Amino acid sequence: MRSRQAIVDAMKSRHARILERLAASGEDSVQALAEHFQVSVMTIRRDLTELEAKGELTRTHGGAMLSRAGIIEFAFREKGQRHAEEKRAIACEAAALVHPGMTITLDTGTTTLEAAKALAGVPELTVLTSSLAIASALYGRPNISLLLAGGAVRAGSPDLYGWLTEENLKQFHVDIAFIGADGADREGVFTTDVDVARVSQAMIASAGETVLVADHTKFARPAFVRFASWREIGRVITGKEMAANTRRWLKKSVKAVTYAKPA
Repeated sequence: MRSRQAIVDAMKSRHARILERLAASGEDSVQALAEHFQVSVMTIRRDLTELEAKGELTRTHGGAMLSRAGIIEFAFREKGQRHAEEKRAIACEAAALVHPGMTITLDTGTTTLEAAKALAGVPELTVLTSSLAIASALYGRPNISLLLAGGAVRAGSPDLYGWLTEENLKQFHVDIAFIGADGADREGVFTTDVDVARVSQAMIASAGETVLVADHTKFARPAFVRFASWREIGRVITGKEMAANTRRWLKKSVKAVTYAKPA
């Protein structure tokens, strides 16, 4: 007979796979889900009820589909799983730069989220962020003084933006800003969203040092809008799989570059 913990673990695993299936199919029936997971219709109905209560899906006639919040969360989680080992290695290198009592900012993104997790044990740390995902990861930790920048929630992403976010960031000065990116080339650092670019610029302006944390694929091309030149970036932490030609121009562009190696 399985233990209660084994039953709970199996249920959590099935919930995650239900969401993955709905993300791929758009909508599925209770009967099809029961047959796929080889459980009873009653079990699937309980699963869907629990997932709907969490806001991750919406029940339909005879089935279910991902809710808007569930779609956003799934997309963010899926993005975080790309080059996950490299991102964790980058996060460890970022954490090595932070000492007890420091003040830092973290912008939105899956690599900065990993950095936040790596920093979670640093004593007497003050963290200012525009990311709801980072705030959720650090919430309740007694060693961290957590501040949200405020502002409007960006559609399709768990972060804040707008004039209120930018004005709030101007009121602070931090030791280090950890910034992510959607792209980078010889001209500087890029993102796909103008509003995100303005928030990142405000973070850079308020920091004693700016550290770019981005996996090696981000250096393959620029994105829509440039938000920083290399003169504004004090250090880059990226993956060891960086192409040799990119390493050459990056070495000339930035004071310090760290190539993180996964454990």
